[in-house]
Amino acid sequence: YYDRFDQKEGWIAESWEWSVDSANEEGTVVYQIRQGINFALNPDSEASVLVGGRAMTMDDVLFSLKQMITDDRAYIYRANPELRGADIVQTGDWEISITLPLKDLYVGLGRFGNYGRVVPPEVVEEYGDMANWKNSVGTGPFMVTDFMPASEATLVRNPNYWGKDPVGPGKGNQLPYIDGYKYLIIPDSSTRLAAIRTGKLDQIVSLSWEDASALKSQVPDLKELKVIGGNLPSISMAGNQQPYSDVRVRRALMMATDFEQINETMQNGQGQILSWPYAYSETYADLYLGLDDPDIPASIAELYVYSPEKAKQLLADAGYPNGFQTTAIITAVEADYYSVIKDMWAKVGVEVELDVRERGGWAGVFRAKKQEAIGYYPQGPTSMWYTGISIMGPGAVNASFIDDPVINETMADIRIALVTEGEAVGLKMYREMLKHVLDQAYTIPGVTGISSHFWWPWIKNYSGEYSVGFAFLNNWVKWVWVDQDLKKEMGY
Repeated sequence: YYDRFDQKEGWIAESWEWSVDSANEEGTVVYQIRQGINFALNPDSEASVLVGGRAMTMDDVLFSLKQMITDDRAYIYRANPELRGADIVQTGDWEISITLPLKDLYVGLGRFGNYGRVVPPEVVEEYGDMANWKNSVGTGPFMVTDFMPASEATLVRNPNYWGKDPVGPGKGNQLPYIDGYKYLIIPDSSTRLAAIRTGKLDQIVSLSWEDASALKSQVPDLKELKVIGGNLPSISMAGNQQPYSDVRVRRALMMATDFEQINETMQNGQGQILSWPYAYSETYADLYLGLDDPDIPASIAELYVYSPEKAKQLLADAGYPNGFQTTAIITAVEADYYSVIKDMWAKVGVEVELDVRERGGWAGVFRAKKQEAIGYYPQGPTSMWYTGISIMGPGAVNASFIDDPVINETMADIRIALVTEGEAVGLKMYREMLKHVLDQAYTIPGVTGISSHFWWPWIKNYSGEYSVGFAFLNNWVKWVWVDQDLKKEMGY
């Protein structure tokens, strides 16, 4: 999910640049649209035949971008209401310009750039949308030819794909290399592991450290990439109401949480203890404030030291000498973790009732923001740090109801700095702001662990990627090929 602008390659947009009009507090991004792109033609798809494999036009691009901010079913319309007023116009034969308030320009750069998937208007007009996989028509390297809900998706090569291999020995080769692939949905963990172990799967991602250790010992020929993952849920508290509106209570609960024990027992000692709002990643190292950093304030560092006696004193100072009772809404997945938290907090007089809901019931409470406390996983990919949606604003992912003037004002300044001074400046500002955010203990962080990706060595030109770019899951398949001879030599 990384999204550094200096690492981007254009797809539909061949190139782009943005400018700032400080006098009018506006910003404009200009896209040069790639020519010579055609929609895929699947003769077995009625929707695809309707489009007929025609060339992508500027009308298609305009339709798709405007749909993102006008259709109330669109993700961006719902997730980023600040973009609804964007002025999207064609300013050249193959040029699109989008003008936004300056404070929203950087958000627009990420959202339009990452979610601006171009669709044929005639399919939307005929079928209403492309939610049914049979109506899926795009310009990408593969076409969906079969889909079984909760089971598998089958994709085949688009012979009219425009893309070429951009780097390495294969530079200039037509993509994709493979004829197609299947994406399997296998809920049962033991079945997934058996499938990769016996070569029925070529690749698998996000295995826990327990499963990864067992698999590596059983099948040493598998290649492995360890990544930051395996997150334990953070604990979001209703900071707009008592007792959680008192910073002393929030700090007490931090000190009543034994992060070291959680790391050792639940993450095999491999976790990152300081992992809120975002876990550390090398790509975004400049925004991370670590516990071992020389400039970490002592008032933050002490929050991560298990100190039940200090916690009791803080609770007494806040008017809760005997603790209090609270309810945490969770799903069955979080039950084991919250049982540990419940035991820890009981030692300082805080009694936690665990209200276990099925996922839909939990999500309803989460969206409506009617919780006292709730089990919630780290809020979105690190690359969306500049939106600040986990630490400000009315959205559901601000699960601790944070409305902090320091955060609100700093995040507004950061967004301006990003488009006027660059990413390095914005990242530095965010890191400095974290000294205030973490000191307030708005959320009890989980412990971020390690997960593993595995693949067989017969997949060539692959090194463990999950998403090349932001939210393009499994798009790595267009760059890889299968060494059939090696696979046969290995007995598969």
